[in-house]
Amino acid sequence: MVVCPGINDGVHLERTLKDLSEFHLGEIPTILSAAVVPVGLTKFRPTKDELIPVSQEKAKEVIKQVKGLQQEFYQKFNSHFAWLADEWFLIAQEELPPESHYEDYPQIGNGVGSIRRFIREFQDTAKQLLPETIDQPKTLTWVVGNAVENAFQPLVKQLNEVDNLTIKLAALNSDYWGQEITVTGLLTGQDIISKLKDRDLGDGILLPSLMLKQHDTVFLDDMRVEEVSKTLNTSIIIVDSISDLLKNCY
Repeated sequence: MVVCPGINDGVHLERTLKDLSEFHLGEIPTILSAAVVPVGLTKFRPTKDELIPVSQEKAKEVIKQVKGLQQEFYQKFNSHFAWLADEWFLIAQEELPPESHYEDYPQIGNGVGSIRRFIREFQDTAKQLLPETIDQPKTLTWVVGNAVENAFQPLVKQLNEVDNLTIKLAALNSDYWGQEITVTGLLTGQDIISKLKDRDLGDGILLPSLMLKQHDTVFLDDMRVEEVSKTLNTSIIIVDSISDLLKNCY
């Protein structure tokens, strides 16, 4: 369920989730769970669409409301049933729920618990792959959306515990889409150039492949990785996975 402030929040949100929960009953439930996702708006939408972005205050309100409903659902179904997408907590600048909250991640495809699971997998993989030291000093800039800036600080700290390794987190928003809070996958080549052109990027950029079109080296704004690399006068290392990112750090 996509929540649009002033349209289907408040009592409408509560009624919708309770109505959906009725289909969770019975021997064979027809609805196993529901995700609550904030509307994502860009500057390219119609000027008179009457949609407004989710504010920090609204995010806090929705979190409190859905958490109350989750308690009711848990008593009834032994499951939270309705799940808040990670974006709510990022917009509200609140701590993400603990990993135990997400049960078996029934709505991870809708961004529910994906950050918490990524953090756990990163920390576990780093313990196995990261050395205590590297032979030569290396400094890399890890580009991500600013939505995960606070959540990723422990990961940066873990990387920087390796002797001779310095990882700088570049947490960016997207002026291209006109968003204050941006997930990593929406950053464009233009965003990266405009935000990083005056920074010391060290020995190169670690670039998550989810910023690129599938099976290509092109950003969503049709800029090529090679063009961004040339403009910033630095190498760009495309990383496809956690282990790939870690191996490129040493």
